[in-house]
Amino acid sequence: MSEIGVIAIRWALYVDLGLLFGLPLFALYALGGGRTVRSYLPLGPMIVLLVLLGLLLSVLGFLVQASAMTGLPLTRPDLQLVSDLLNDTALGTALKVRLAALVILLPCAALYGRKPRVCVMTSTLAGAIALGTLAWSGHGAAGEGSAGWQQLASDLVHLLAAGAWVGAIAAFLALVIPNVDTDGLARVLLTEQALRGFSMVGTVIVGLLVVTGTVNTLFLVGSEHIAGLWQSSWGLLLTAKLVLFAGMLGLAALNRYRLTPSLSLAIEQEDAPRAMTLLRGSLVVEGGLAIIILALVAWLGTLSPPMSM
Repeated sequence: MSEIGVIAIRWALYVDLGLLFGLPLFALYALGGGRTVRSYLPLGPMIVLLVLLGLLLSVLGFLVQASAMTGLPLTRPDLQLVSDLLNDTALGTALKVRLAALVILLPCAALYGRKPRVCVMTSTLAGAIALGTLAWSGHGAAGEGSAGWQQLASDLVHLLAAGAWVGAIAAFLALVIPNVDTDGLARVLLTEQALRGFSMVGTVIVGLLVVTGTVNTLFLVGSEHIAGLWQSSWGLLLTAKLVLFAGMLGLAALNRYRLTPSLSLAIEQEDAPRAMTLLRGSLVVEGGLAIIILALVAWLGTLSPPMSM
């Protein structure tokens, strides 16, 4: 498979597993995790689709890595090597843990109608485990000793924080995309409540992303390589990622300090459609930036950082 195909699989896994963790987490802290979730955020069908896609992508990604090691095509895998990778490496253990977590999510999706809160909590935990296993397929698992564990822990937190943000954007889009005129004021009120519930959590997410991103960069780049960072493809991609992340921060600030108060005022004045339209546009752009950033992260994972050169 071409390098573009490998990057595409990595990108799809970041998006898929990020949503599997971030969506139920959002339902838990912003929507209360109760029956409101079923009425306005169809988590059950979403999770079934994401789980099936996650299972397919995980197996395919593992086989692609095995194929890259042997130079053999996917249609003629080295079964002994695949077995060794699966049973004798951290990468194989991570895959088995991920597949188990994904399978656990399927009965939860079927029970959302009867036990929504329990299912939301279970889905959040299983989604966190599935997303966290991606740390063993990136640069974060390359370190050794205590420094290696610190790097891996930082990468894990970074992954979970990113998943929480991506899931929140997707959940907000699910709330604001339907037409207000047909869904009534209840959806608008729920959106305004969720925005306020996300405000503090969003601050924590951004803080974790900034801190862990800085730590990861220091591990992968090293202080002695900072000056020449932009002379490598890895450094240019990292710079592009940081620029887009700054754009997401600007949109998040706009949502919190301008659009959320505007929505509250519009509700009081019974003129919510315009405020919802502005919020919808901001979220669409923010979601687009998140998708591009995850694509850059997937690409970065296939290149050697400055510290390994």
